[in-house]
Amino acid sequence: MKRFDCLTLLTSLIDEQVITVTSLSTTTKEWTNLWKRGPIFFGLNLGMCLPFAMGLSLAFPNHRVIALDSDGSAMLDTSSLITVADASPPNLVAIVFDNESYGTGMGTTATARSADLEQMARGAGIGTTGTLRSLEEFAAAMKESLDGSGLCFYVAKVEPGSEPVESTYRRDDGRPMRIAFVEALRRYPDYHGE
Repeated sequence: MKRFDCLTLLTSLIDEQVITVTSLSTTTKEWTNLWKRGPIFFGLNLGMCLPFAMGLSLAFPNHRVIALDSDGSAMLDTSSLITVADASPPNLVAIVFDNESYGTGMGTTATARSADLEQMARGAGIGTTGTLRSLEEFAAAMKESLDGSGLCFYVAKVEPGSEPVESTYRRDDGRPMRIAFVEALRRYPDYHGE
């Protein structure tokens, strides 16, 4: 299955009350092309997507938080799985798009061989996990996760490559993106920041 198809489907299941976070991967380019609503923090350095999303899920317990991570990023800090399992935020859904490769021409990740991110998450103590290999499996898992409550961790096995989409993301977007993200959070009635 293609990551872009998964992300397109996801847009039909969520609204601006959902907080989304992406790792610094092709997911950022595709997601920022597709999703323009609600708080979105994109392009987090490798290993930071899931921990950052967990922090948001604890700070905003009345909102669903979705981490859109990548296999290379998730493998960089597998210890975060233990922290996430211990905290067990019921409003966090983690999706790791696993194309078994790093950026273009940078080689395969360990998931192309024997590493199994779902088993790592389950071993860390996350109760609801899955490896999704078709768009139908992805749709069913997302509907169930978003309609219910509880920490979920999914590995979506996707094809390498990306869709040739125009992206609003640029490497110099850091500060403006962060400002827009905080402004979107401030619109929530349960925002308690300064």
